Amino acid sequence: MKKFIYFTLLSFLLFPLLIIGQSKADAATNSVAIGPILEEEIADGIGSFQVIVTFDGGKEPTSSNLNLLERIGITDGISLKSLPMIAAIATADQVEDLKNKEDVRSVYLNQNLEYFNADSTELTGVDQVHSDEQMTVQNGGIPVTGEGVGVVVNDSGVDGTHQDLLFGENLVQNVMGSLNLSNLAPGLLPATYLENVPNTDSNSGHGTHVAGTVGGTGEMSDGKHEGVAPGADLIGYGSGAALSILDALGGFDYAIEHQEEYGVRVITNSWGSTGDFDPNDPINIASKEAYDSGITVLFAAGNEGPAEDTHNPYAKAPWVISVAAGTKDGQLADFSSRGTTDGGGTIEIDGETWTWKDQPSITAPGVDIISSRVIAPVSSLALDKDLQYIETEYLPYYTTMSGTSMATPHVAGIVALMLDANQQLTPEEVKDIIQQSATPISDYKAWEVGAGYVNAYDAVELAFDEKLIE
Repeated sequence: MKKFIYFTLLSFLLFPLLIIGQSKADAATNSVAIGPILEEEIADGIGSFQVIVTFDGGKEPTSSNLNLLERIGITDGISLKSLPMIAAIATADQVEDLKNKEDVRSVYLNQNLEYFNADSTELTGVDQVHSDEQMTVQNGGIPVTGEGVGVVVNDSGVDGTHQDLLFGENLVQNVMGSLNLSNLAPGLLPATYLENVPNTDSNSGHGTHVAGTVGGTGEMSDGKHEGVAPGADLIGYGSGAALSILDALGGFDYAIEHQEEYGVRVITNSWGSTGDFDPNDPINIASKEAYDSGITVLFAAGNEGPAEDTHNPYAKAPWVISVAAGTKDGQLADFSSRGTTDGGGTIEIDGETWTWKDQPSITAPGVDIISSRVIAPVSSLALDKDLQYIETEYLPYYTTMSGTSMATPHVAGIVALMLDANQQLTPEEVKDIIQQSATPISDYKAWEVGAGYVNAYDAVELAFDEKLIE
């Protein structure tokens, strides 16, 4: 009999499905949740599917879970160690069979996701935080730069050969993780990924730009283009230019698996999908697990604006921070996705009721953002803007990009500054402070911009105030 192979430092990890009930469903039922896209694929008559099966229970599939799959003929895939999920190849009949198994929580398609591309530190007050003498005194004589705060950049990868993001220095770990179930050899095999890879972003440039905004040192520009939290410890988790649910989940698993080793407190995600908020979706389960572990999770709101009801479904989860993109004059970018006027609802998870709103949490700079570049197709697309905004001597090292992808790492870096100021803040407190300290944006509603434009100085000041109260 074929056996599932476990692995400890896994790349594509899927999170335990909590007992979740939407406002339209009874939370007490034990029915197996089948992803709507998977149901559509089955209806179209496709023979087999890459699926993510989530079981009841603790942090890894049990022998009973593994035997269950084997009994119904599922023999190709990956069994994950830290959480009760298995990625596998299944037929429509096998998915139908799983609906009737008591220990199965959900079955979802391993669908493709999308990266959200579409002066900032001064605008948000970050420069003031770095230089403020009183804050330096409050921080034990050390400037507030995000020192010692681990930030996972869950993206296309990071070029750790860039001096602003040098592997072994501020880029403390760089992991290459990509998995294609379609090309698996027969059998149930462990996921493959590599740690300690200097450059994991050779064909995109997206993740390198994001990482530079979070915590680039500005080495190649004499500090001019440093990131928001240059003292933070960056952990790159790269899935390449293409991204699936399974790819993205690997970053969440790595963050939780290595939380203590790298002091992980933040994970930033500049990618997403379209559709309704589904608390049974594995990505939403993953972000909740990270939140429960004390990790602040950020998601890009999306680039489908200015229409209503275009909000990234993963950014709608009430335990994450959803980031809209603003212009450098403090307004909202046209492309930034919007929520809905009265959208939202309640969900119940393990007896706790959560209220979610279909709106961004906050707005941050997302237009013509200068950050670290790699020599790759995406990095070359902004040549005109690069010539307009970047000094000639810095052009080999920096490029401009726009999108909620660029806004999200701004806020991730600000969260690192807040946690540098006050290590005791919980993810819930971090989100509250980010929103309380925001600068209102006139002429826009909350379903468009959230609480307003992010204000790093006021957020860090409130973080220090909370520390005094504690």
